[in-house]
This record gives sequence, structure tokens and C-alpha cells, in this order.
Amino acid sequence: MEYFRSQLDAGKLRRDKLGPFSEQEKESTRGALDLLQQGNAEYWKTMGSQFARDELNRFFSASGLPRGDYDAQIPKVLNEIRLGRIGAFKEIAEHGERLEAYDFSEPRSEPLAAHLAAAHSHGVASKVGAQEPAQKAQGPLLSQLFSDREAQALRAGEWAETVRKDYASWVHLFLELAGDRPILSYQKTDAREFKAVLQELPANRQKYTETQNLPPREAVAAAKRHGLAVISTNTVNKALGRLQSLWTWADKQLDETVPDIFGPMKVAKKVRARDEADPFSKEQLQTIFSSPLFTGCKSERFRAQPGNTDMTGTSWFWLPLLGLYTGARLNELCQLRQEDVDEEDGIPFLHLREGDDAQRIKTGKARKVPIHPQLVDVGFLRYAAAVLRAKGADRVFPTLTQGPNGYFSDRPSKDFSNYLKTIGAKTEKTSFHSFRHGFKDACRRGRVMPDIADILQGHSLHGMAGRYGAGDAPLPVLLEAMERVSYPNLSLQQVWRHP
Repeated sequence: MEYFRSQLDAGKLRRDKLGPFSEQEKESTRGALDLLQQGNAEYWKTMGSQFARDELNRFFSASGLPRGDYDAQIPKVLNEIRLGRIGAFKEIAEHGERLEAYDFSEPRSEPLAAHLAAAHSHGVASKVGAQEPAQKAQGPLLSQLFSDREAQALRAGEWAETVRKDYASWVHLFLELAGDRPILSYQKTDAREFKAVLQELPANRQKYTETQNLPPREAVAAAKRHGLAVISTNTVNKALGRLQSLWTWADKQLDETVPDIFGPMKVAKKVRARDEADPFSKEQLQTIFSSPLFTGCKSERFRAQPGNTDMTGTSWFWLPLLGLYTGARLNELCQLRQEDVDEEDGIPFLHLREGDDAQRIKTGKARKVPIHPQLVDVGFLRYAAAVLRAKGADRVFPTLTQGPNGYFSDRPSKDFSNYLKTIGAKTEKTSFHSFRHGFKDACRRGRVMPDIADILQGHSLHGMAGRYGAGDAPLPVLLEAMERVSYPNLSLQQVWRHP
């Protein structure tokens, strides 16, 4: 079919321009083929429903076939698309192998050189002479580049499944809007149009009958008619960041320079981070740490009711205390591994860092945070040692699992907000993140230098401090700063200690 033939021809043209496959490209092709050959149902399940919908849309749009005539045969159509890709990958691989036998260092034969010179002297571009600069100016198709990037990331364990699906959904949305074209043909106007649609795109559009299965622009129009909520600024910026990351990767792979059409393009937030959440008041803090979770509750299930159950062996007990005395992000604490509780020169500390594909740091930069003396007093190190002794546990909070978005903090965030409501300490602008704002205020009260406070919390350093140096500080200096952090009028005497 012409649809598959055009994709195959584009792939061969790309390979003609690049020459024989590198070892990395061969490995990438083998990985893509392994993925495609696992079976029809398995392949599309791995790639996700949004990916399948996008592929179907592109197929019917490019082939001109009436989609309505094939509604009852969608699995067969998807299988044909998959088989077409397998055939294309194999043929392009063979084409690449044939190029290995061609000596690119040899000059063209005299008859061919004379033919080309004669053609150009008469103002006629020969087919051979015209294809090379056209292809050089265009580069590989975006869909092929993303397949290569995806295969590489999965092989290297760079992306968790949730991250892969997130990348795929935004790349395929861009393809649906701008079309599948050679990457160098995209312009800043394509990125701006993508951003404009994103800012009006309804949230959870596949969950509502008003927007389900509609193309993006039609979904935007339907959302306006029905007054549906749109995706958040954070989500818009994440989508733009995913595309920019792919463009950056492509620039490293190709001989040609790939312009960064997505930067700078992120949407400025309308409010400051401090305006999005309040720190807890001293009254709220006392209510929280005098509540049954910290002084004895009825049971884990009824942890807001007084009783004799000791919660010092649970994440419910330790996460709020760690938030109070580290200022760390909730997921940074939830994902801690046992080796992240460490000691150096007699100073115990938390090593907040990216490790396996489940560990994420917002800035990507690891940091060491000294453990506050109050946490030592309440027994955090004893708790960590007890977990270490437990067989089969490799995380500090082994009962926590990754949520659908790949974060260990999904469930704890909801649990803590519900607990605040139950004990009467919740307001509209307070949540677990309020501990982070409160820690910043505590640093100011303790006259901790701003740069040191930013290092403790994992903030990017500003001004000259951000431009020079490694952006960290010796552990003794950080400990001295941490010992200055306190909360006037907050007593933890009533909080149970880990045995």
C-alpha cells in the first residue's frame, strides 16, 4: 500500500544520507523490532491506547481510506500497521547492510560525473543530485526519531513505563497537530501552535463523552461549548518540556543542527510558589503533632482516633516529621532507599538523589541533608536501623508503592490531606508542601544564609552563586545551619519515640 511504501522510501532516503548503520543504530533497530514482534495485542498494549489512536488517525488520514468502513476491523488494521513497520525496519536494515559494501571514498565514475555536470550546466537537477540536498535539509521523520529514542530509553532503563507513556502521549499529540514530517522541516510556528492548543486542551479529554475520541482542535471547541476545565499550566509546561527534550536528543544524534523550536516557550505561572500554598501556623503544627497519629491511636485504619497503637514504625508517622525538619519534597522522602540514610564524619544525613528509574529529583541534582537533632531524638535513626534489619526491605518506607504517575507520594499526599481534614487542621492552601514553606521560614528565623537554605531544600541557586562553584556545601556547614532550624512554641514532648 502507498502509505507503507512512502514510509519505507523516506527511511531509505534517510539511510542513503547517513550511510551505513552505526553499532548503536543497529542495536536500536533490533530493540524496535523486538518490541514490534512480540505480537499484535502485546505490542499495542505496551505502547498504550493513545499511541494506537494516534497511529490509526495518521493511517486513515494518509491512506485516504474511510475510517467508518473499518470500525469493526480495527484490530486487523492495527496489525497491518505493525506488520508494515516490521517489514520496513527489516528492509531498511538490509538496505543499510548493502551500503556497508559501498566504498564512499571512491570518486564517482567519469560517465556519471560528466552526466551530472551536463545536467547542471543546462539548469536541470538530476534525480540523484536533487535527492541528497533535499533529504539533508529535512532529516528523518519525527515518528522514526521518537521510536529510536524510545527504544534507546527502554533498553537503558532511563524511562519508567509511566514516563514512556507520558512522552508518547505528548509526541503523538504534536504529530496529530503538525503532521509526521522530517524533523528539520518543523518551525517555531509549529511549536507555538502546539502550545496554543495545549493551553485550551480539556483535562482528561478521553474520559468525557463530550470530548472522547475527538481530534485535539475539535476537543478544544467542544470543551469551550460545555465549559470543561483545561489542563493545568504545569501540565502544559511538562508537555513542552517533553518535546524540547526530544529535540535536544535529536540534535545530538544527527549531523545537522536541530534548532530548539520549543525554547524558551514555557508558560509563566500566574502566582508565586509561596502564593500557591501557605506554611502551617504554629496552632496548626501543634494540632498536627499532638494528634493521635503521634501520641497513640486506635489503629492504623482509625489513626485519627485516640488509643494505644504505636505508629512509630509507619510512614504515616515519619513523613510529617521529616517534612518539618528537612523541608524536602514529599516524593523525595517517600522514595528513600536504605542506603540513602548514611553517615559521614559522624554526621547522619539523608542522601536525596536519583537512583533507579523509580527515584526522581525535581532538579536532577543530588544533595545531602543532615538529619536534624529533633529527628534523632524522636528515634528516626533507630527506625531506619530496624527497617535495615528487616528481610527483603530495600526502601526506608517499604509499604509505599508507586502510583499511576510513577511517584511514591501519590497515596501519602492524599492520606495526609485527609488526615488534616479529620483532625481540623486543613485549610484551602495547606498540604504536605506547607512543611517546605515552613522550613524556609524557619531558616530565615535562624539566620541561615539564603544560599545554604537553598542547598538544603534543593533549590537552584540564584545570581552569581548559581553561576560559579558546584552548588553545594560541606556537610558540617549544612549541619550547623540545620541546628539553627526551630519552631517556636511547638513542643514534641508528647510525640512517641521509636523504641
